[in-house]
Amino acid sequence: MDEFAITRRTAFVGGVLGAITAALGKAAIAADGKISDTKANEKVVNDFIAAWNDPDKAVTSLADNCEVRLEEDKPAITGPANVAAAFKGYMGHGEKLDVRILQTYAEGPLVTNKRVDTLTVPGKPPQTFQVIGVFIVKKGKITEWTDYLDV
Repeated sequence: MDEFAITRRTAFVGGVLGAITAALGKAAIAADGKISDTKANEKVVNDFIAAWNDPDKAVTSLADNCEVRLEEDKPAITGPANVAAAFKGYMGHGEKLDVRILQTYAEGPLVTNKRVDTLTVPGKPPQTFQVIGVFIVKKGKITEWTDYLDV
């Protein structure tokens, strides 16, 4: 009888440890997946910003139903084609934009960055803007983006 009790106890403990190990393994995989998504979303935003001087390339990072506010107090622009048109309106006359990202925070679909945007217009002194950008990234595309002046 003692042998059976030990065997049963051993099986029970083994089963509990197995269940715990499986649960921890699933938690680690979920955590790893979240970290991977966060890093991927941050990369989507960084690649988008790096392409701003080429509006047609930049908007390939945007979802079809994206909502973009280039200025916090302006109505949203919806859709990549409309965003490209807005970019070209700002930068269609030889302007260049240099962006220096100072700090990034990313968690799941949310990516924010604090940055300095310097707009160079031919024949004029560069204009510098301190900006905080807030982005939502889903399925590898930016679905929302709003810029806030950091004054």
